[in-house]
Formats: sequence, C-alpha cells, structure tokens
Amino acid sequence: MKWSSAILKKHSHQFLFWDQEEQVLWLDTRRFFPEIGVMRILGWDWMILGHEPVPDYPVDLDLLNWSVHSHLRFWLQLIPAWVVDSCRLFPSHQLRLLHTAARYPQMLELLDHSPMLAWHLAKLELTDFELERLLQAKRMDMLERLGWPGKNETLKFLRNLRLRKVNDQLLEQVEICLLDVSRLDALTQLPRINSMALSLAAAFPQLIGHRLHQTLARLPCRPMQCQSMIALLEDVYRLAESLGHSMITQSIGDCRYLVEVEALYQAWLLEACPSSAEDLKLTDSPKLLTSLQEWAQLSRTQHQAWWLDFQATESCLELWAWNYEQQPVAVLLNRSQTGITKLVRCRQGKNQLPSAALQTQIELWLLKF
Repeated sequence: MKWSSAILKKHSHQFLFWDQEEQVLWLDTRRFFPEIGVMRILGWDWMILGHEPVPDYPVDLDLLNWSVHSHLRFWLQLIPAWVVDSCRLFPSHQLRLLHTAARYPQMLELLDHSPMLAWHLAKLELTDFELERLLQAKRMDMLERLGWPGKNETLKFLRNLRLRKVNDQLLEQVEICLLDVSRLDALTQLPRINSMALSLAAAFPQLIGHRLHQTLARLPCRPMQCQSMIALLEDVYRLAESLGHSMITQSIGDCRYLVEVEALYQAWLLEACPSSAEDLKLTDSPKLLTSLQEWAQLSRTQHQAWWLDFQATESCLELWAWNYEQQPVAVLLNRSQTGITKLVRCRQGKNQLPSAALQTQIELWLLKF
C-alpha cells in the first residue's frame, strides 16, 4: 500500500505511544505500511540536544494537525506553542521543519520572523551539513537558493505575511507576487499581508494599494473568504467590461469593504439585466435552460449575470439549474465536441459559492456526462 498519512490520522490513538522515560513518541505504521514499520519521533528536548541526522520524515506526515489525545498531548506540551502553531500552518514537511528549528537556532529565528522562508528551506531536503552552511550564509543567498529575488523587498514581504493556513493556492499566489517586481514592491508598502491581500494582489494587481486592498489587509480572514472575494471581483469586472463602464478599477478600489463591492455589482446587474416574465419552475432535478428569458430570470433570481454567457451557447456552453435545500443552484458547463465536460462557474442562493456538500453533489452529477 502506498504511504498516506490520512489513513493513520483517522485513528491516530491506535498508532501513537509516548515513552515518558525515553522522551520519544512512537508511531506504529506496521498494520498499513510494514515497509516503514515503527517510526521514532524524538521529544522536543532531544531534537534540540541530539546530534544524529535529522530523520527522513514522510513529507505529508501532518502530525501537528492530528486530533490531540493523551500520548500526542504529552509530546506536544514539551514544544513551545508558537512553534507548533507556525509549523502546522504548512501542508507538508511539518516534522522536518520542527526538527530543524529545534536543531538550529537560525532556523528557529526564521520560523519566528519568516515562517514561509523557513518552510521552503526545510523543503529543500538538504543534508544536515548543507543546511547548516546555508543557514550561516546571508539571507540574500538563501533567497537566491530558492529562486527568489535576493533583495530587501523580498525579506520584507516574507516577514509581513500573516497567513492562518497555507494551501497550494496560497503558495502559488506567493510565488506570483515574489517573482513580479511591481506586485512585490507594492505589497511591501502594506504593514501586514494576510491571505485576502495576497489573493487580491495575485489575481488583480491593478487594485494593489487602493482603499479596498488596504482595508482587506487589516481584516482577519480564512481561505474560503478569499475564494468568495476572487469570485465576486471576477463577476464585477466581467459585468462592468460588458457594459463598457469606464474607471472600473477606480470604482471598485474606492470601496472600503466587500459588501460595498457586492452592492456595486448588484446595482449594475439590475440596471443591465434583460427583463423576463419567464417562470423557471425549478425542481430538485437539474434543468437545462435554453432561452435567453430563462437565463435572464435566473440572473435576477440568483443575482449573477448568467445572461452574459448566453451568446456563447453556440460554443458548447450549457446552463443547468435546480433547487437545493430550498435555494436555486446554477451550473455553467462547457461541453466541447471532444466529449470533455468542464465546470465553468457554479453558484447557489444569492450569488454564493457552493458549499462543500453541494460541491460533492455537483461532482457526482458531472460523472453522468
């Protein structure tokens, strides 16, 4: 069986044992992964004081995100809370990052001031000798080793990052902003860069520095909020450009909060949406909408400018709608002549992104095509 941390994570209490005398946490993987056997994970003090090479931990072993029970709690309580919180931000290499932070004071300092940089260094999977030499080098050398610009703006950007959870999408956005001079220089003017400020800068660089961007950078946020923000801004730009509005970026950037952007979008939508007396009569079963009147009525019902894509129906676009938990759901598909069906856009209720449960239902429904 191929190694997977998720299999152990579900029943972690069955596979973990804390040896108080030896200060070692044992992870028994023999039931599922006999080739790996029993894994020895040192306690925090031994990570600091030990001289043996840092073990080759499984990359996706996200032990810091497992449910905490007695044996795991004994191991965790020896580690400074801020170190645990910093390491668990990342989707991989958690134990290597933890161990190298304990072993090398320079790595611990990086984890405190620039956890993204520390994690990327841990990901390099260098030998202990190579990592020690790199940690003794200048910060600019570290940046260039990672393929990033070796300048002060890069360090400032990394220090100002305030991310509550790192996923593949955020990592891609970090790379986009680091490797683009205009984005990087503009973002370093912000006192802090949260996930919303980062996402906006990566997707809509023309809004960097505007009132909306500065406000979002000060707000607490979660990854799902970032997705909703990007979806909303894409909707606004698409509608405004179709209407030929001038000063689009200025109008959006002058908003203070996203609710003001939503209000701007709804005002433009009601102004431009074609009138329709069509009664959709949606049921729990997906219905293919075929007329402009149906697309327009759904646009008014959902507050989403579906009608803009109607002229593209000849290019294999299909709009399906149904009721889900007493709310309208709409799915725009691109069904190419090659037989490939692609999900273009999906909304539920009043222009909301689909919930996790609805997303699962849609994925199962798409298997029928």
